[in-house]
Amino acid sequence: LAVLLTLTMVISIFAAVGVNTSAAELIDQMTLREKITQMMMVDFRYWDEDPTDSTPRSGLTTVNSQVSQVVEDYKFGAVILFAQNIVDTEQTLNLTKDFQAAATKNGGIPLMIAADQEGGSVYRLATGTALPGNMALGATYAVNGTKYANEAGKIIGSELNALGINTNLAPVVDVNNNPNNPVIGLRSYSDDADMVGELAAATIEGLNEYNVVGTAKHFPGHGDTATDSHYGLPLVDKSLSDLNNNELKPYNILIGKGLDMVMTAHILYPQLESDKIVSAKTGVAESLPATMSDDILTELLKNDMGFDGIIVTDAMNMAGISDKWDPVQACVVAIQAGVDMICMPTTLYDLDDLAALDAIIDGIEAAVNNGDIPMSRINDAVSRILKVKKDRGILDYNAADYTLEKANGVVGCEANREMEREISAAAVTVIKNENDTLPLKLTNTSKVLMLVPYDNERGQTIMAWNRAKQAGIIPEGAEVKYCRFSSEDINEIKTELDWADTIIVNSEVSSTSRMNGKHWLSALPINACDYAAANNKTAIVMSVDKPYDVQSYSNADAVVAVYGCKGSSVDPEEALTNGNTDSETAYGPNIIAGIEVILGTFAAQGKLPLDIPVYDKDSNVYTNTNVHERGYGLTYDAVHVCAGTLKDGTEADCENDGYKPYYE
Repeated sequence: LAVLLTLTMVISIFAAVGVNTSAAELIDQMTLREKITQMMMVDFRYWDEDPTDSTPRSGLTTVNSQVSQVVEDYKFGAVILFAQNIVDTEQTLNLTKDFQAAATKNGGIPLMIAADQEGGSVYRLATGTALPGNMALGATYAVNGTKYANEAGKIIGSELNALGINTNLAPVVDVNNNPNNPVIGLRSYSDDADMVGELAAATIEGLNEYNVVGTAKHFPGHGDTATDSHYGLPLVDKSLSDLNNNELKPYNILIGKGLDMVMTAHILYPQLESDKIVSAKTGVAESLPATMSDDILTELLKNDMGFDGIIVTDAMNMAGISDKWDPVQACVVAIQAGVDMICMPTTLYDLDDLAALDAIIDGIEAAVNNGDIPMSRINDAVSRILKVKKDRGILDYNAADYTLEKANGVVGCEANREMEREISAAAVTVIKNENDTLPLKLTNTSKVLMLVPYDNERGQTIMAWNRAKQAGIIPEGAEVKYCRFSSEDINEIKTELDWADTIIVNSEVSSTSRMNGKHWLSALPINACDYAAANNKTAIVMSVDKPYDVQSYSNADAVVAVYGCKGSSVDPEEALTNGNTDSETAYGPNIIAGIEVILGTFAAQGKLPLDIPVYDKDSNVYTNTNVHERGYGLTYDAVHVCAGTLKDGTEADCENDGYKPYYE
C-alpha cells in the first residue's frame, strides 16, 4: 500500500506540472541508489589519476577516463564547476559536453551543471563577462529600477547557456543588514529587503530567458552575520516575525514568481529550530543549522511559504557543517529536514575518495530501508529535481545544440562587455564633490597620478584613461602615471606625488580593522589626501570595496564608490590600448567605471544602495547613526565632446551634431 501511494503521489505531481508520463515512469524505473545519487551535486575541482604521485593536484579541466566512468556509474543529478575547472571558452564547452556524454550514456539522465556565476567578486567564467556585482546593481536601482539587474541576468544566462552550464548558483538574496558581515558584503544588492527581492527577481528573469536555473541563496538569510560559514557556524537570534519583515521578503517575492531553486545556509536560527541531535562526530547533542532543520526547510520554506522547487544545500564540507557533524549523519538529517539535493557531500579528488561517497550513499539507503527517511521523501526530492530539469530543457539535452561557434560568439562578446561597461558606470556613486572637482577639468598641462594597492588594478586605470582619450575628453599634452603603494608611508611614492597635480587613489577597505587609518590600505589614502591638501594638489578617493570607508577621507576633494575591486591579469603596458584589450580574459569593470565617471566619460548617477553608519574609531564599531542614507548620491552630466569616438562607433561632429556626451 505504501509503495502504491508513493507511486500515485509521484505520478500526480508530474501530471500536475505537465511532465509527461515517461518522466514519472522514470522514477519508477530508478533504483533507490540511483534516486539517492540523483540527489547529489558533486564537484571534481581537482583530480589525481594516481594518488600515490607526490605532484600537487591540478584542477580538472578535461573529463578523463576515470572521471567519465565515475559519472557514468554513479548517475549523479548534478556537477558543480569551480574556477579550477574553467580555463577558456573552448575547454569549458568540451568539459560540459564530456560530462553530459558520460551522464547520458546508456540512457542516463542529463546533469544539472552548475557554477557560482554571481558577477562582481564571485565569477567563474575565465573568458566571460565579469559584471560589477550585486551591490553595484543596487546602486543603479534608484535611477534605473530593475533594468540593469535584468540585463546582468541575461548576460550571465546567455554565456552559461552557450557553454552548456545550465544552473547558476546565484543570485545572493541575503539582505546586507550587518556592516561587519565578512562573506556577503558586495555580493548583496542592498540593505533594503524589498529592493533585494525586486533586483533578484529581475536577475533570475534574465537567467530564465536562456533556460538557466537561478538559485536564491542563502536561506533563510546570511546577511546579518559576523561569521563566515565557510570557517565557522554563525548564529542569528531572530524571531520569525523579525525574519518576515526582512530576510524572508526576497524569498516571498521570488517564490511568487516561480523560483526554481533555493540554497540553504549553514547558520543556527535558535528561535526557528530548537531541536538538538546527538552528533556522531562530537558525541554531544548539537543544535541544528538551517541546512539540517525540518522546521526551517519543510515547515517554513515548503509548507508555509509554498516553495515547490529544489532545496539544495550549501557545500557540506564547509566548517559550518563539517566541524560538528559526520558527513553521513549530516546528509541523512538534511534529507530528513527537507533537502532535495546535497551539494558536495564529500571531497572527490581521486578514486580513493569514492569510499567516503559510498559510505554516505549507504547511510542514506539504510536510513530509507529502516524507515528513518520515508521513501516518499526521496521520491518527492527526485520529482522536484526532474521537474526543474524538464522545465529548463535539461532532460532534452542535445550535444549538437552546443557548438564552439555559438560559444565564441556569446561568451565575453563585445555586446555583453559594452552593456557591462554601461551598468558599471551607472552604479558609480559620487559621495563628495567639493568645488565641483568632478568631472575633472583637465588641461594640456595636467599630470594625473593613479595610486592602487595591488598590481592587478594598474591595467584598469590605464584602460579608463585611454577610453577617455578615445572619446576626446583628454586634452593633448595631459599626462598620466600609475603607481602601486604597499604601505602607509607616502615617502615610497613621494616622487610621483610631487610630479602630479591630481591624485586618484583606491581605498580597498573590507572590515572595521582596516578603517580610518588602522591599516595601510586606508592609511595611505588618508596620508595622500593630507599631502595633497598641504601642497595645493587635488585628491580623489575611490572606494573599491564595501562603501563604508567613504566617510574616512576628510581631506579628499572628491570621493566616489564603485562597489568592487576585481582587477585584471592583463599587462597594461602591452595590451591596453585605445581603451580596449586583445585579451579574452574576464576582468573586473568597477575600477574602470569609477575613473570613467571621474573623467566625465559617463555621467554620475549612482545612489547608495545601503545606509553608511558612522564608524567609531575608539570602539572600532559601526554605530546606529548614519553618515549617509540609502539613496544618497551626487550627480553631474558627462563631459560633452566634439571630437572623439562616440559609443556607436561614429566620430563626434561638432559642426553638425553639436557637443554631446560619449554615451549618446
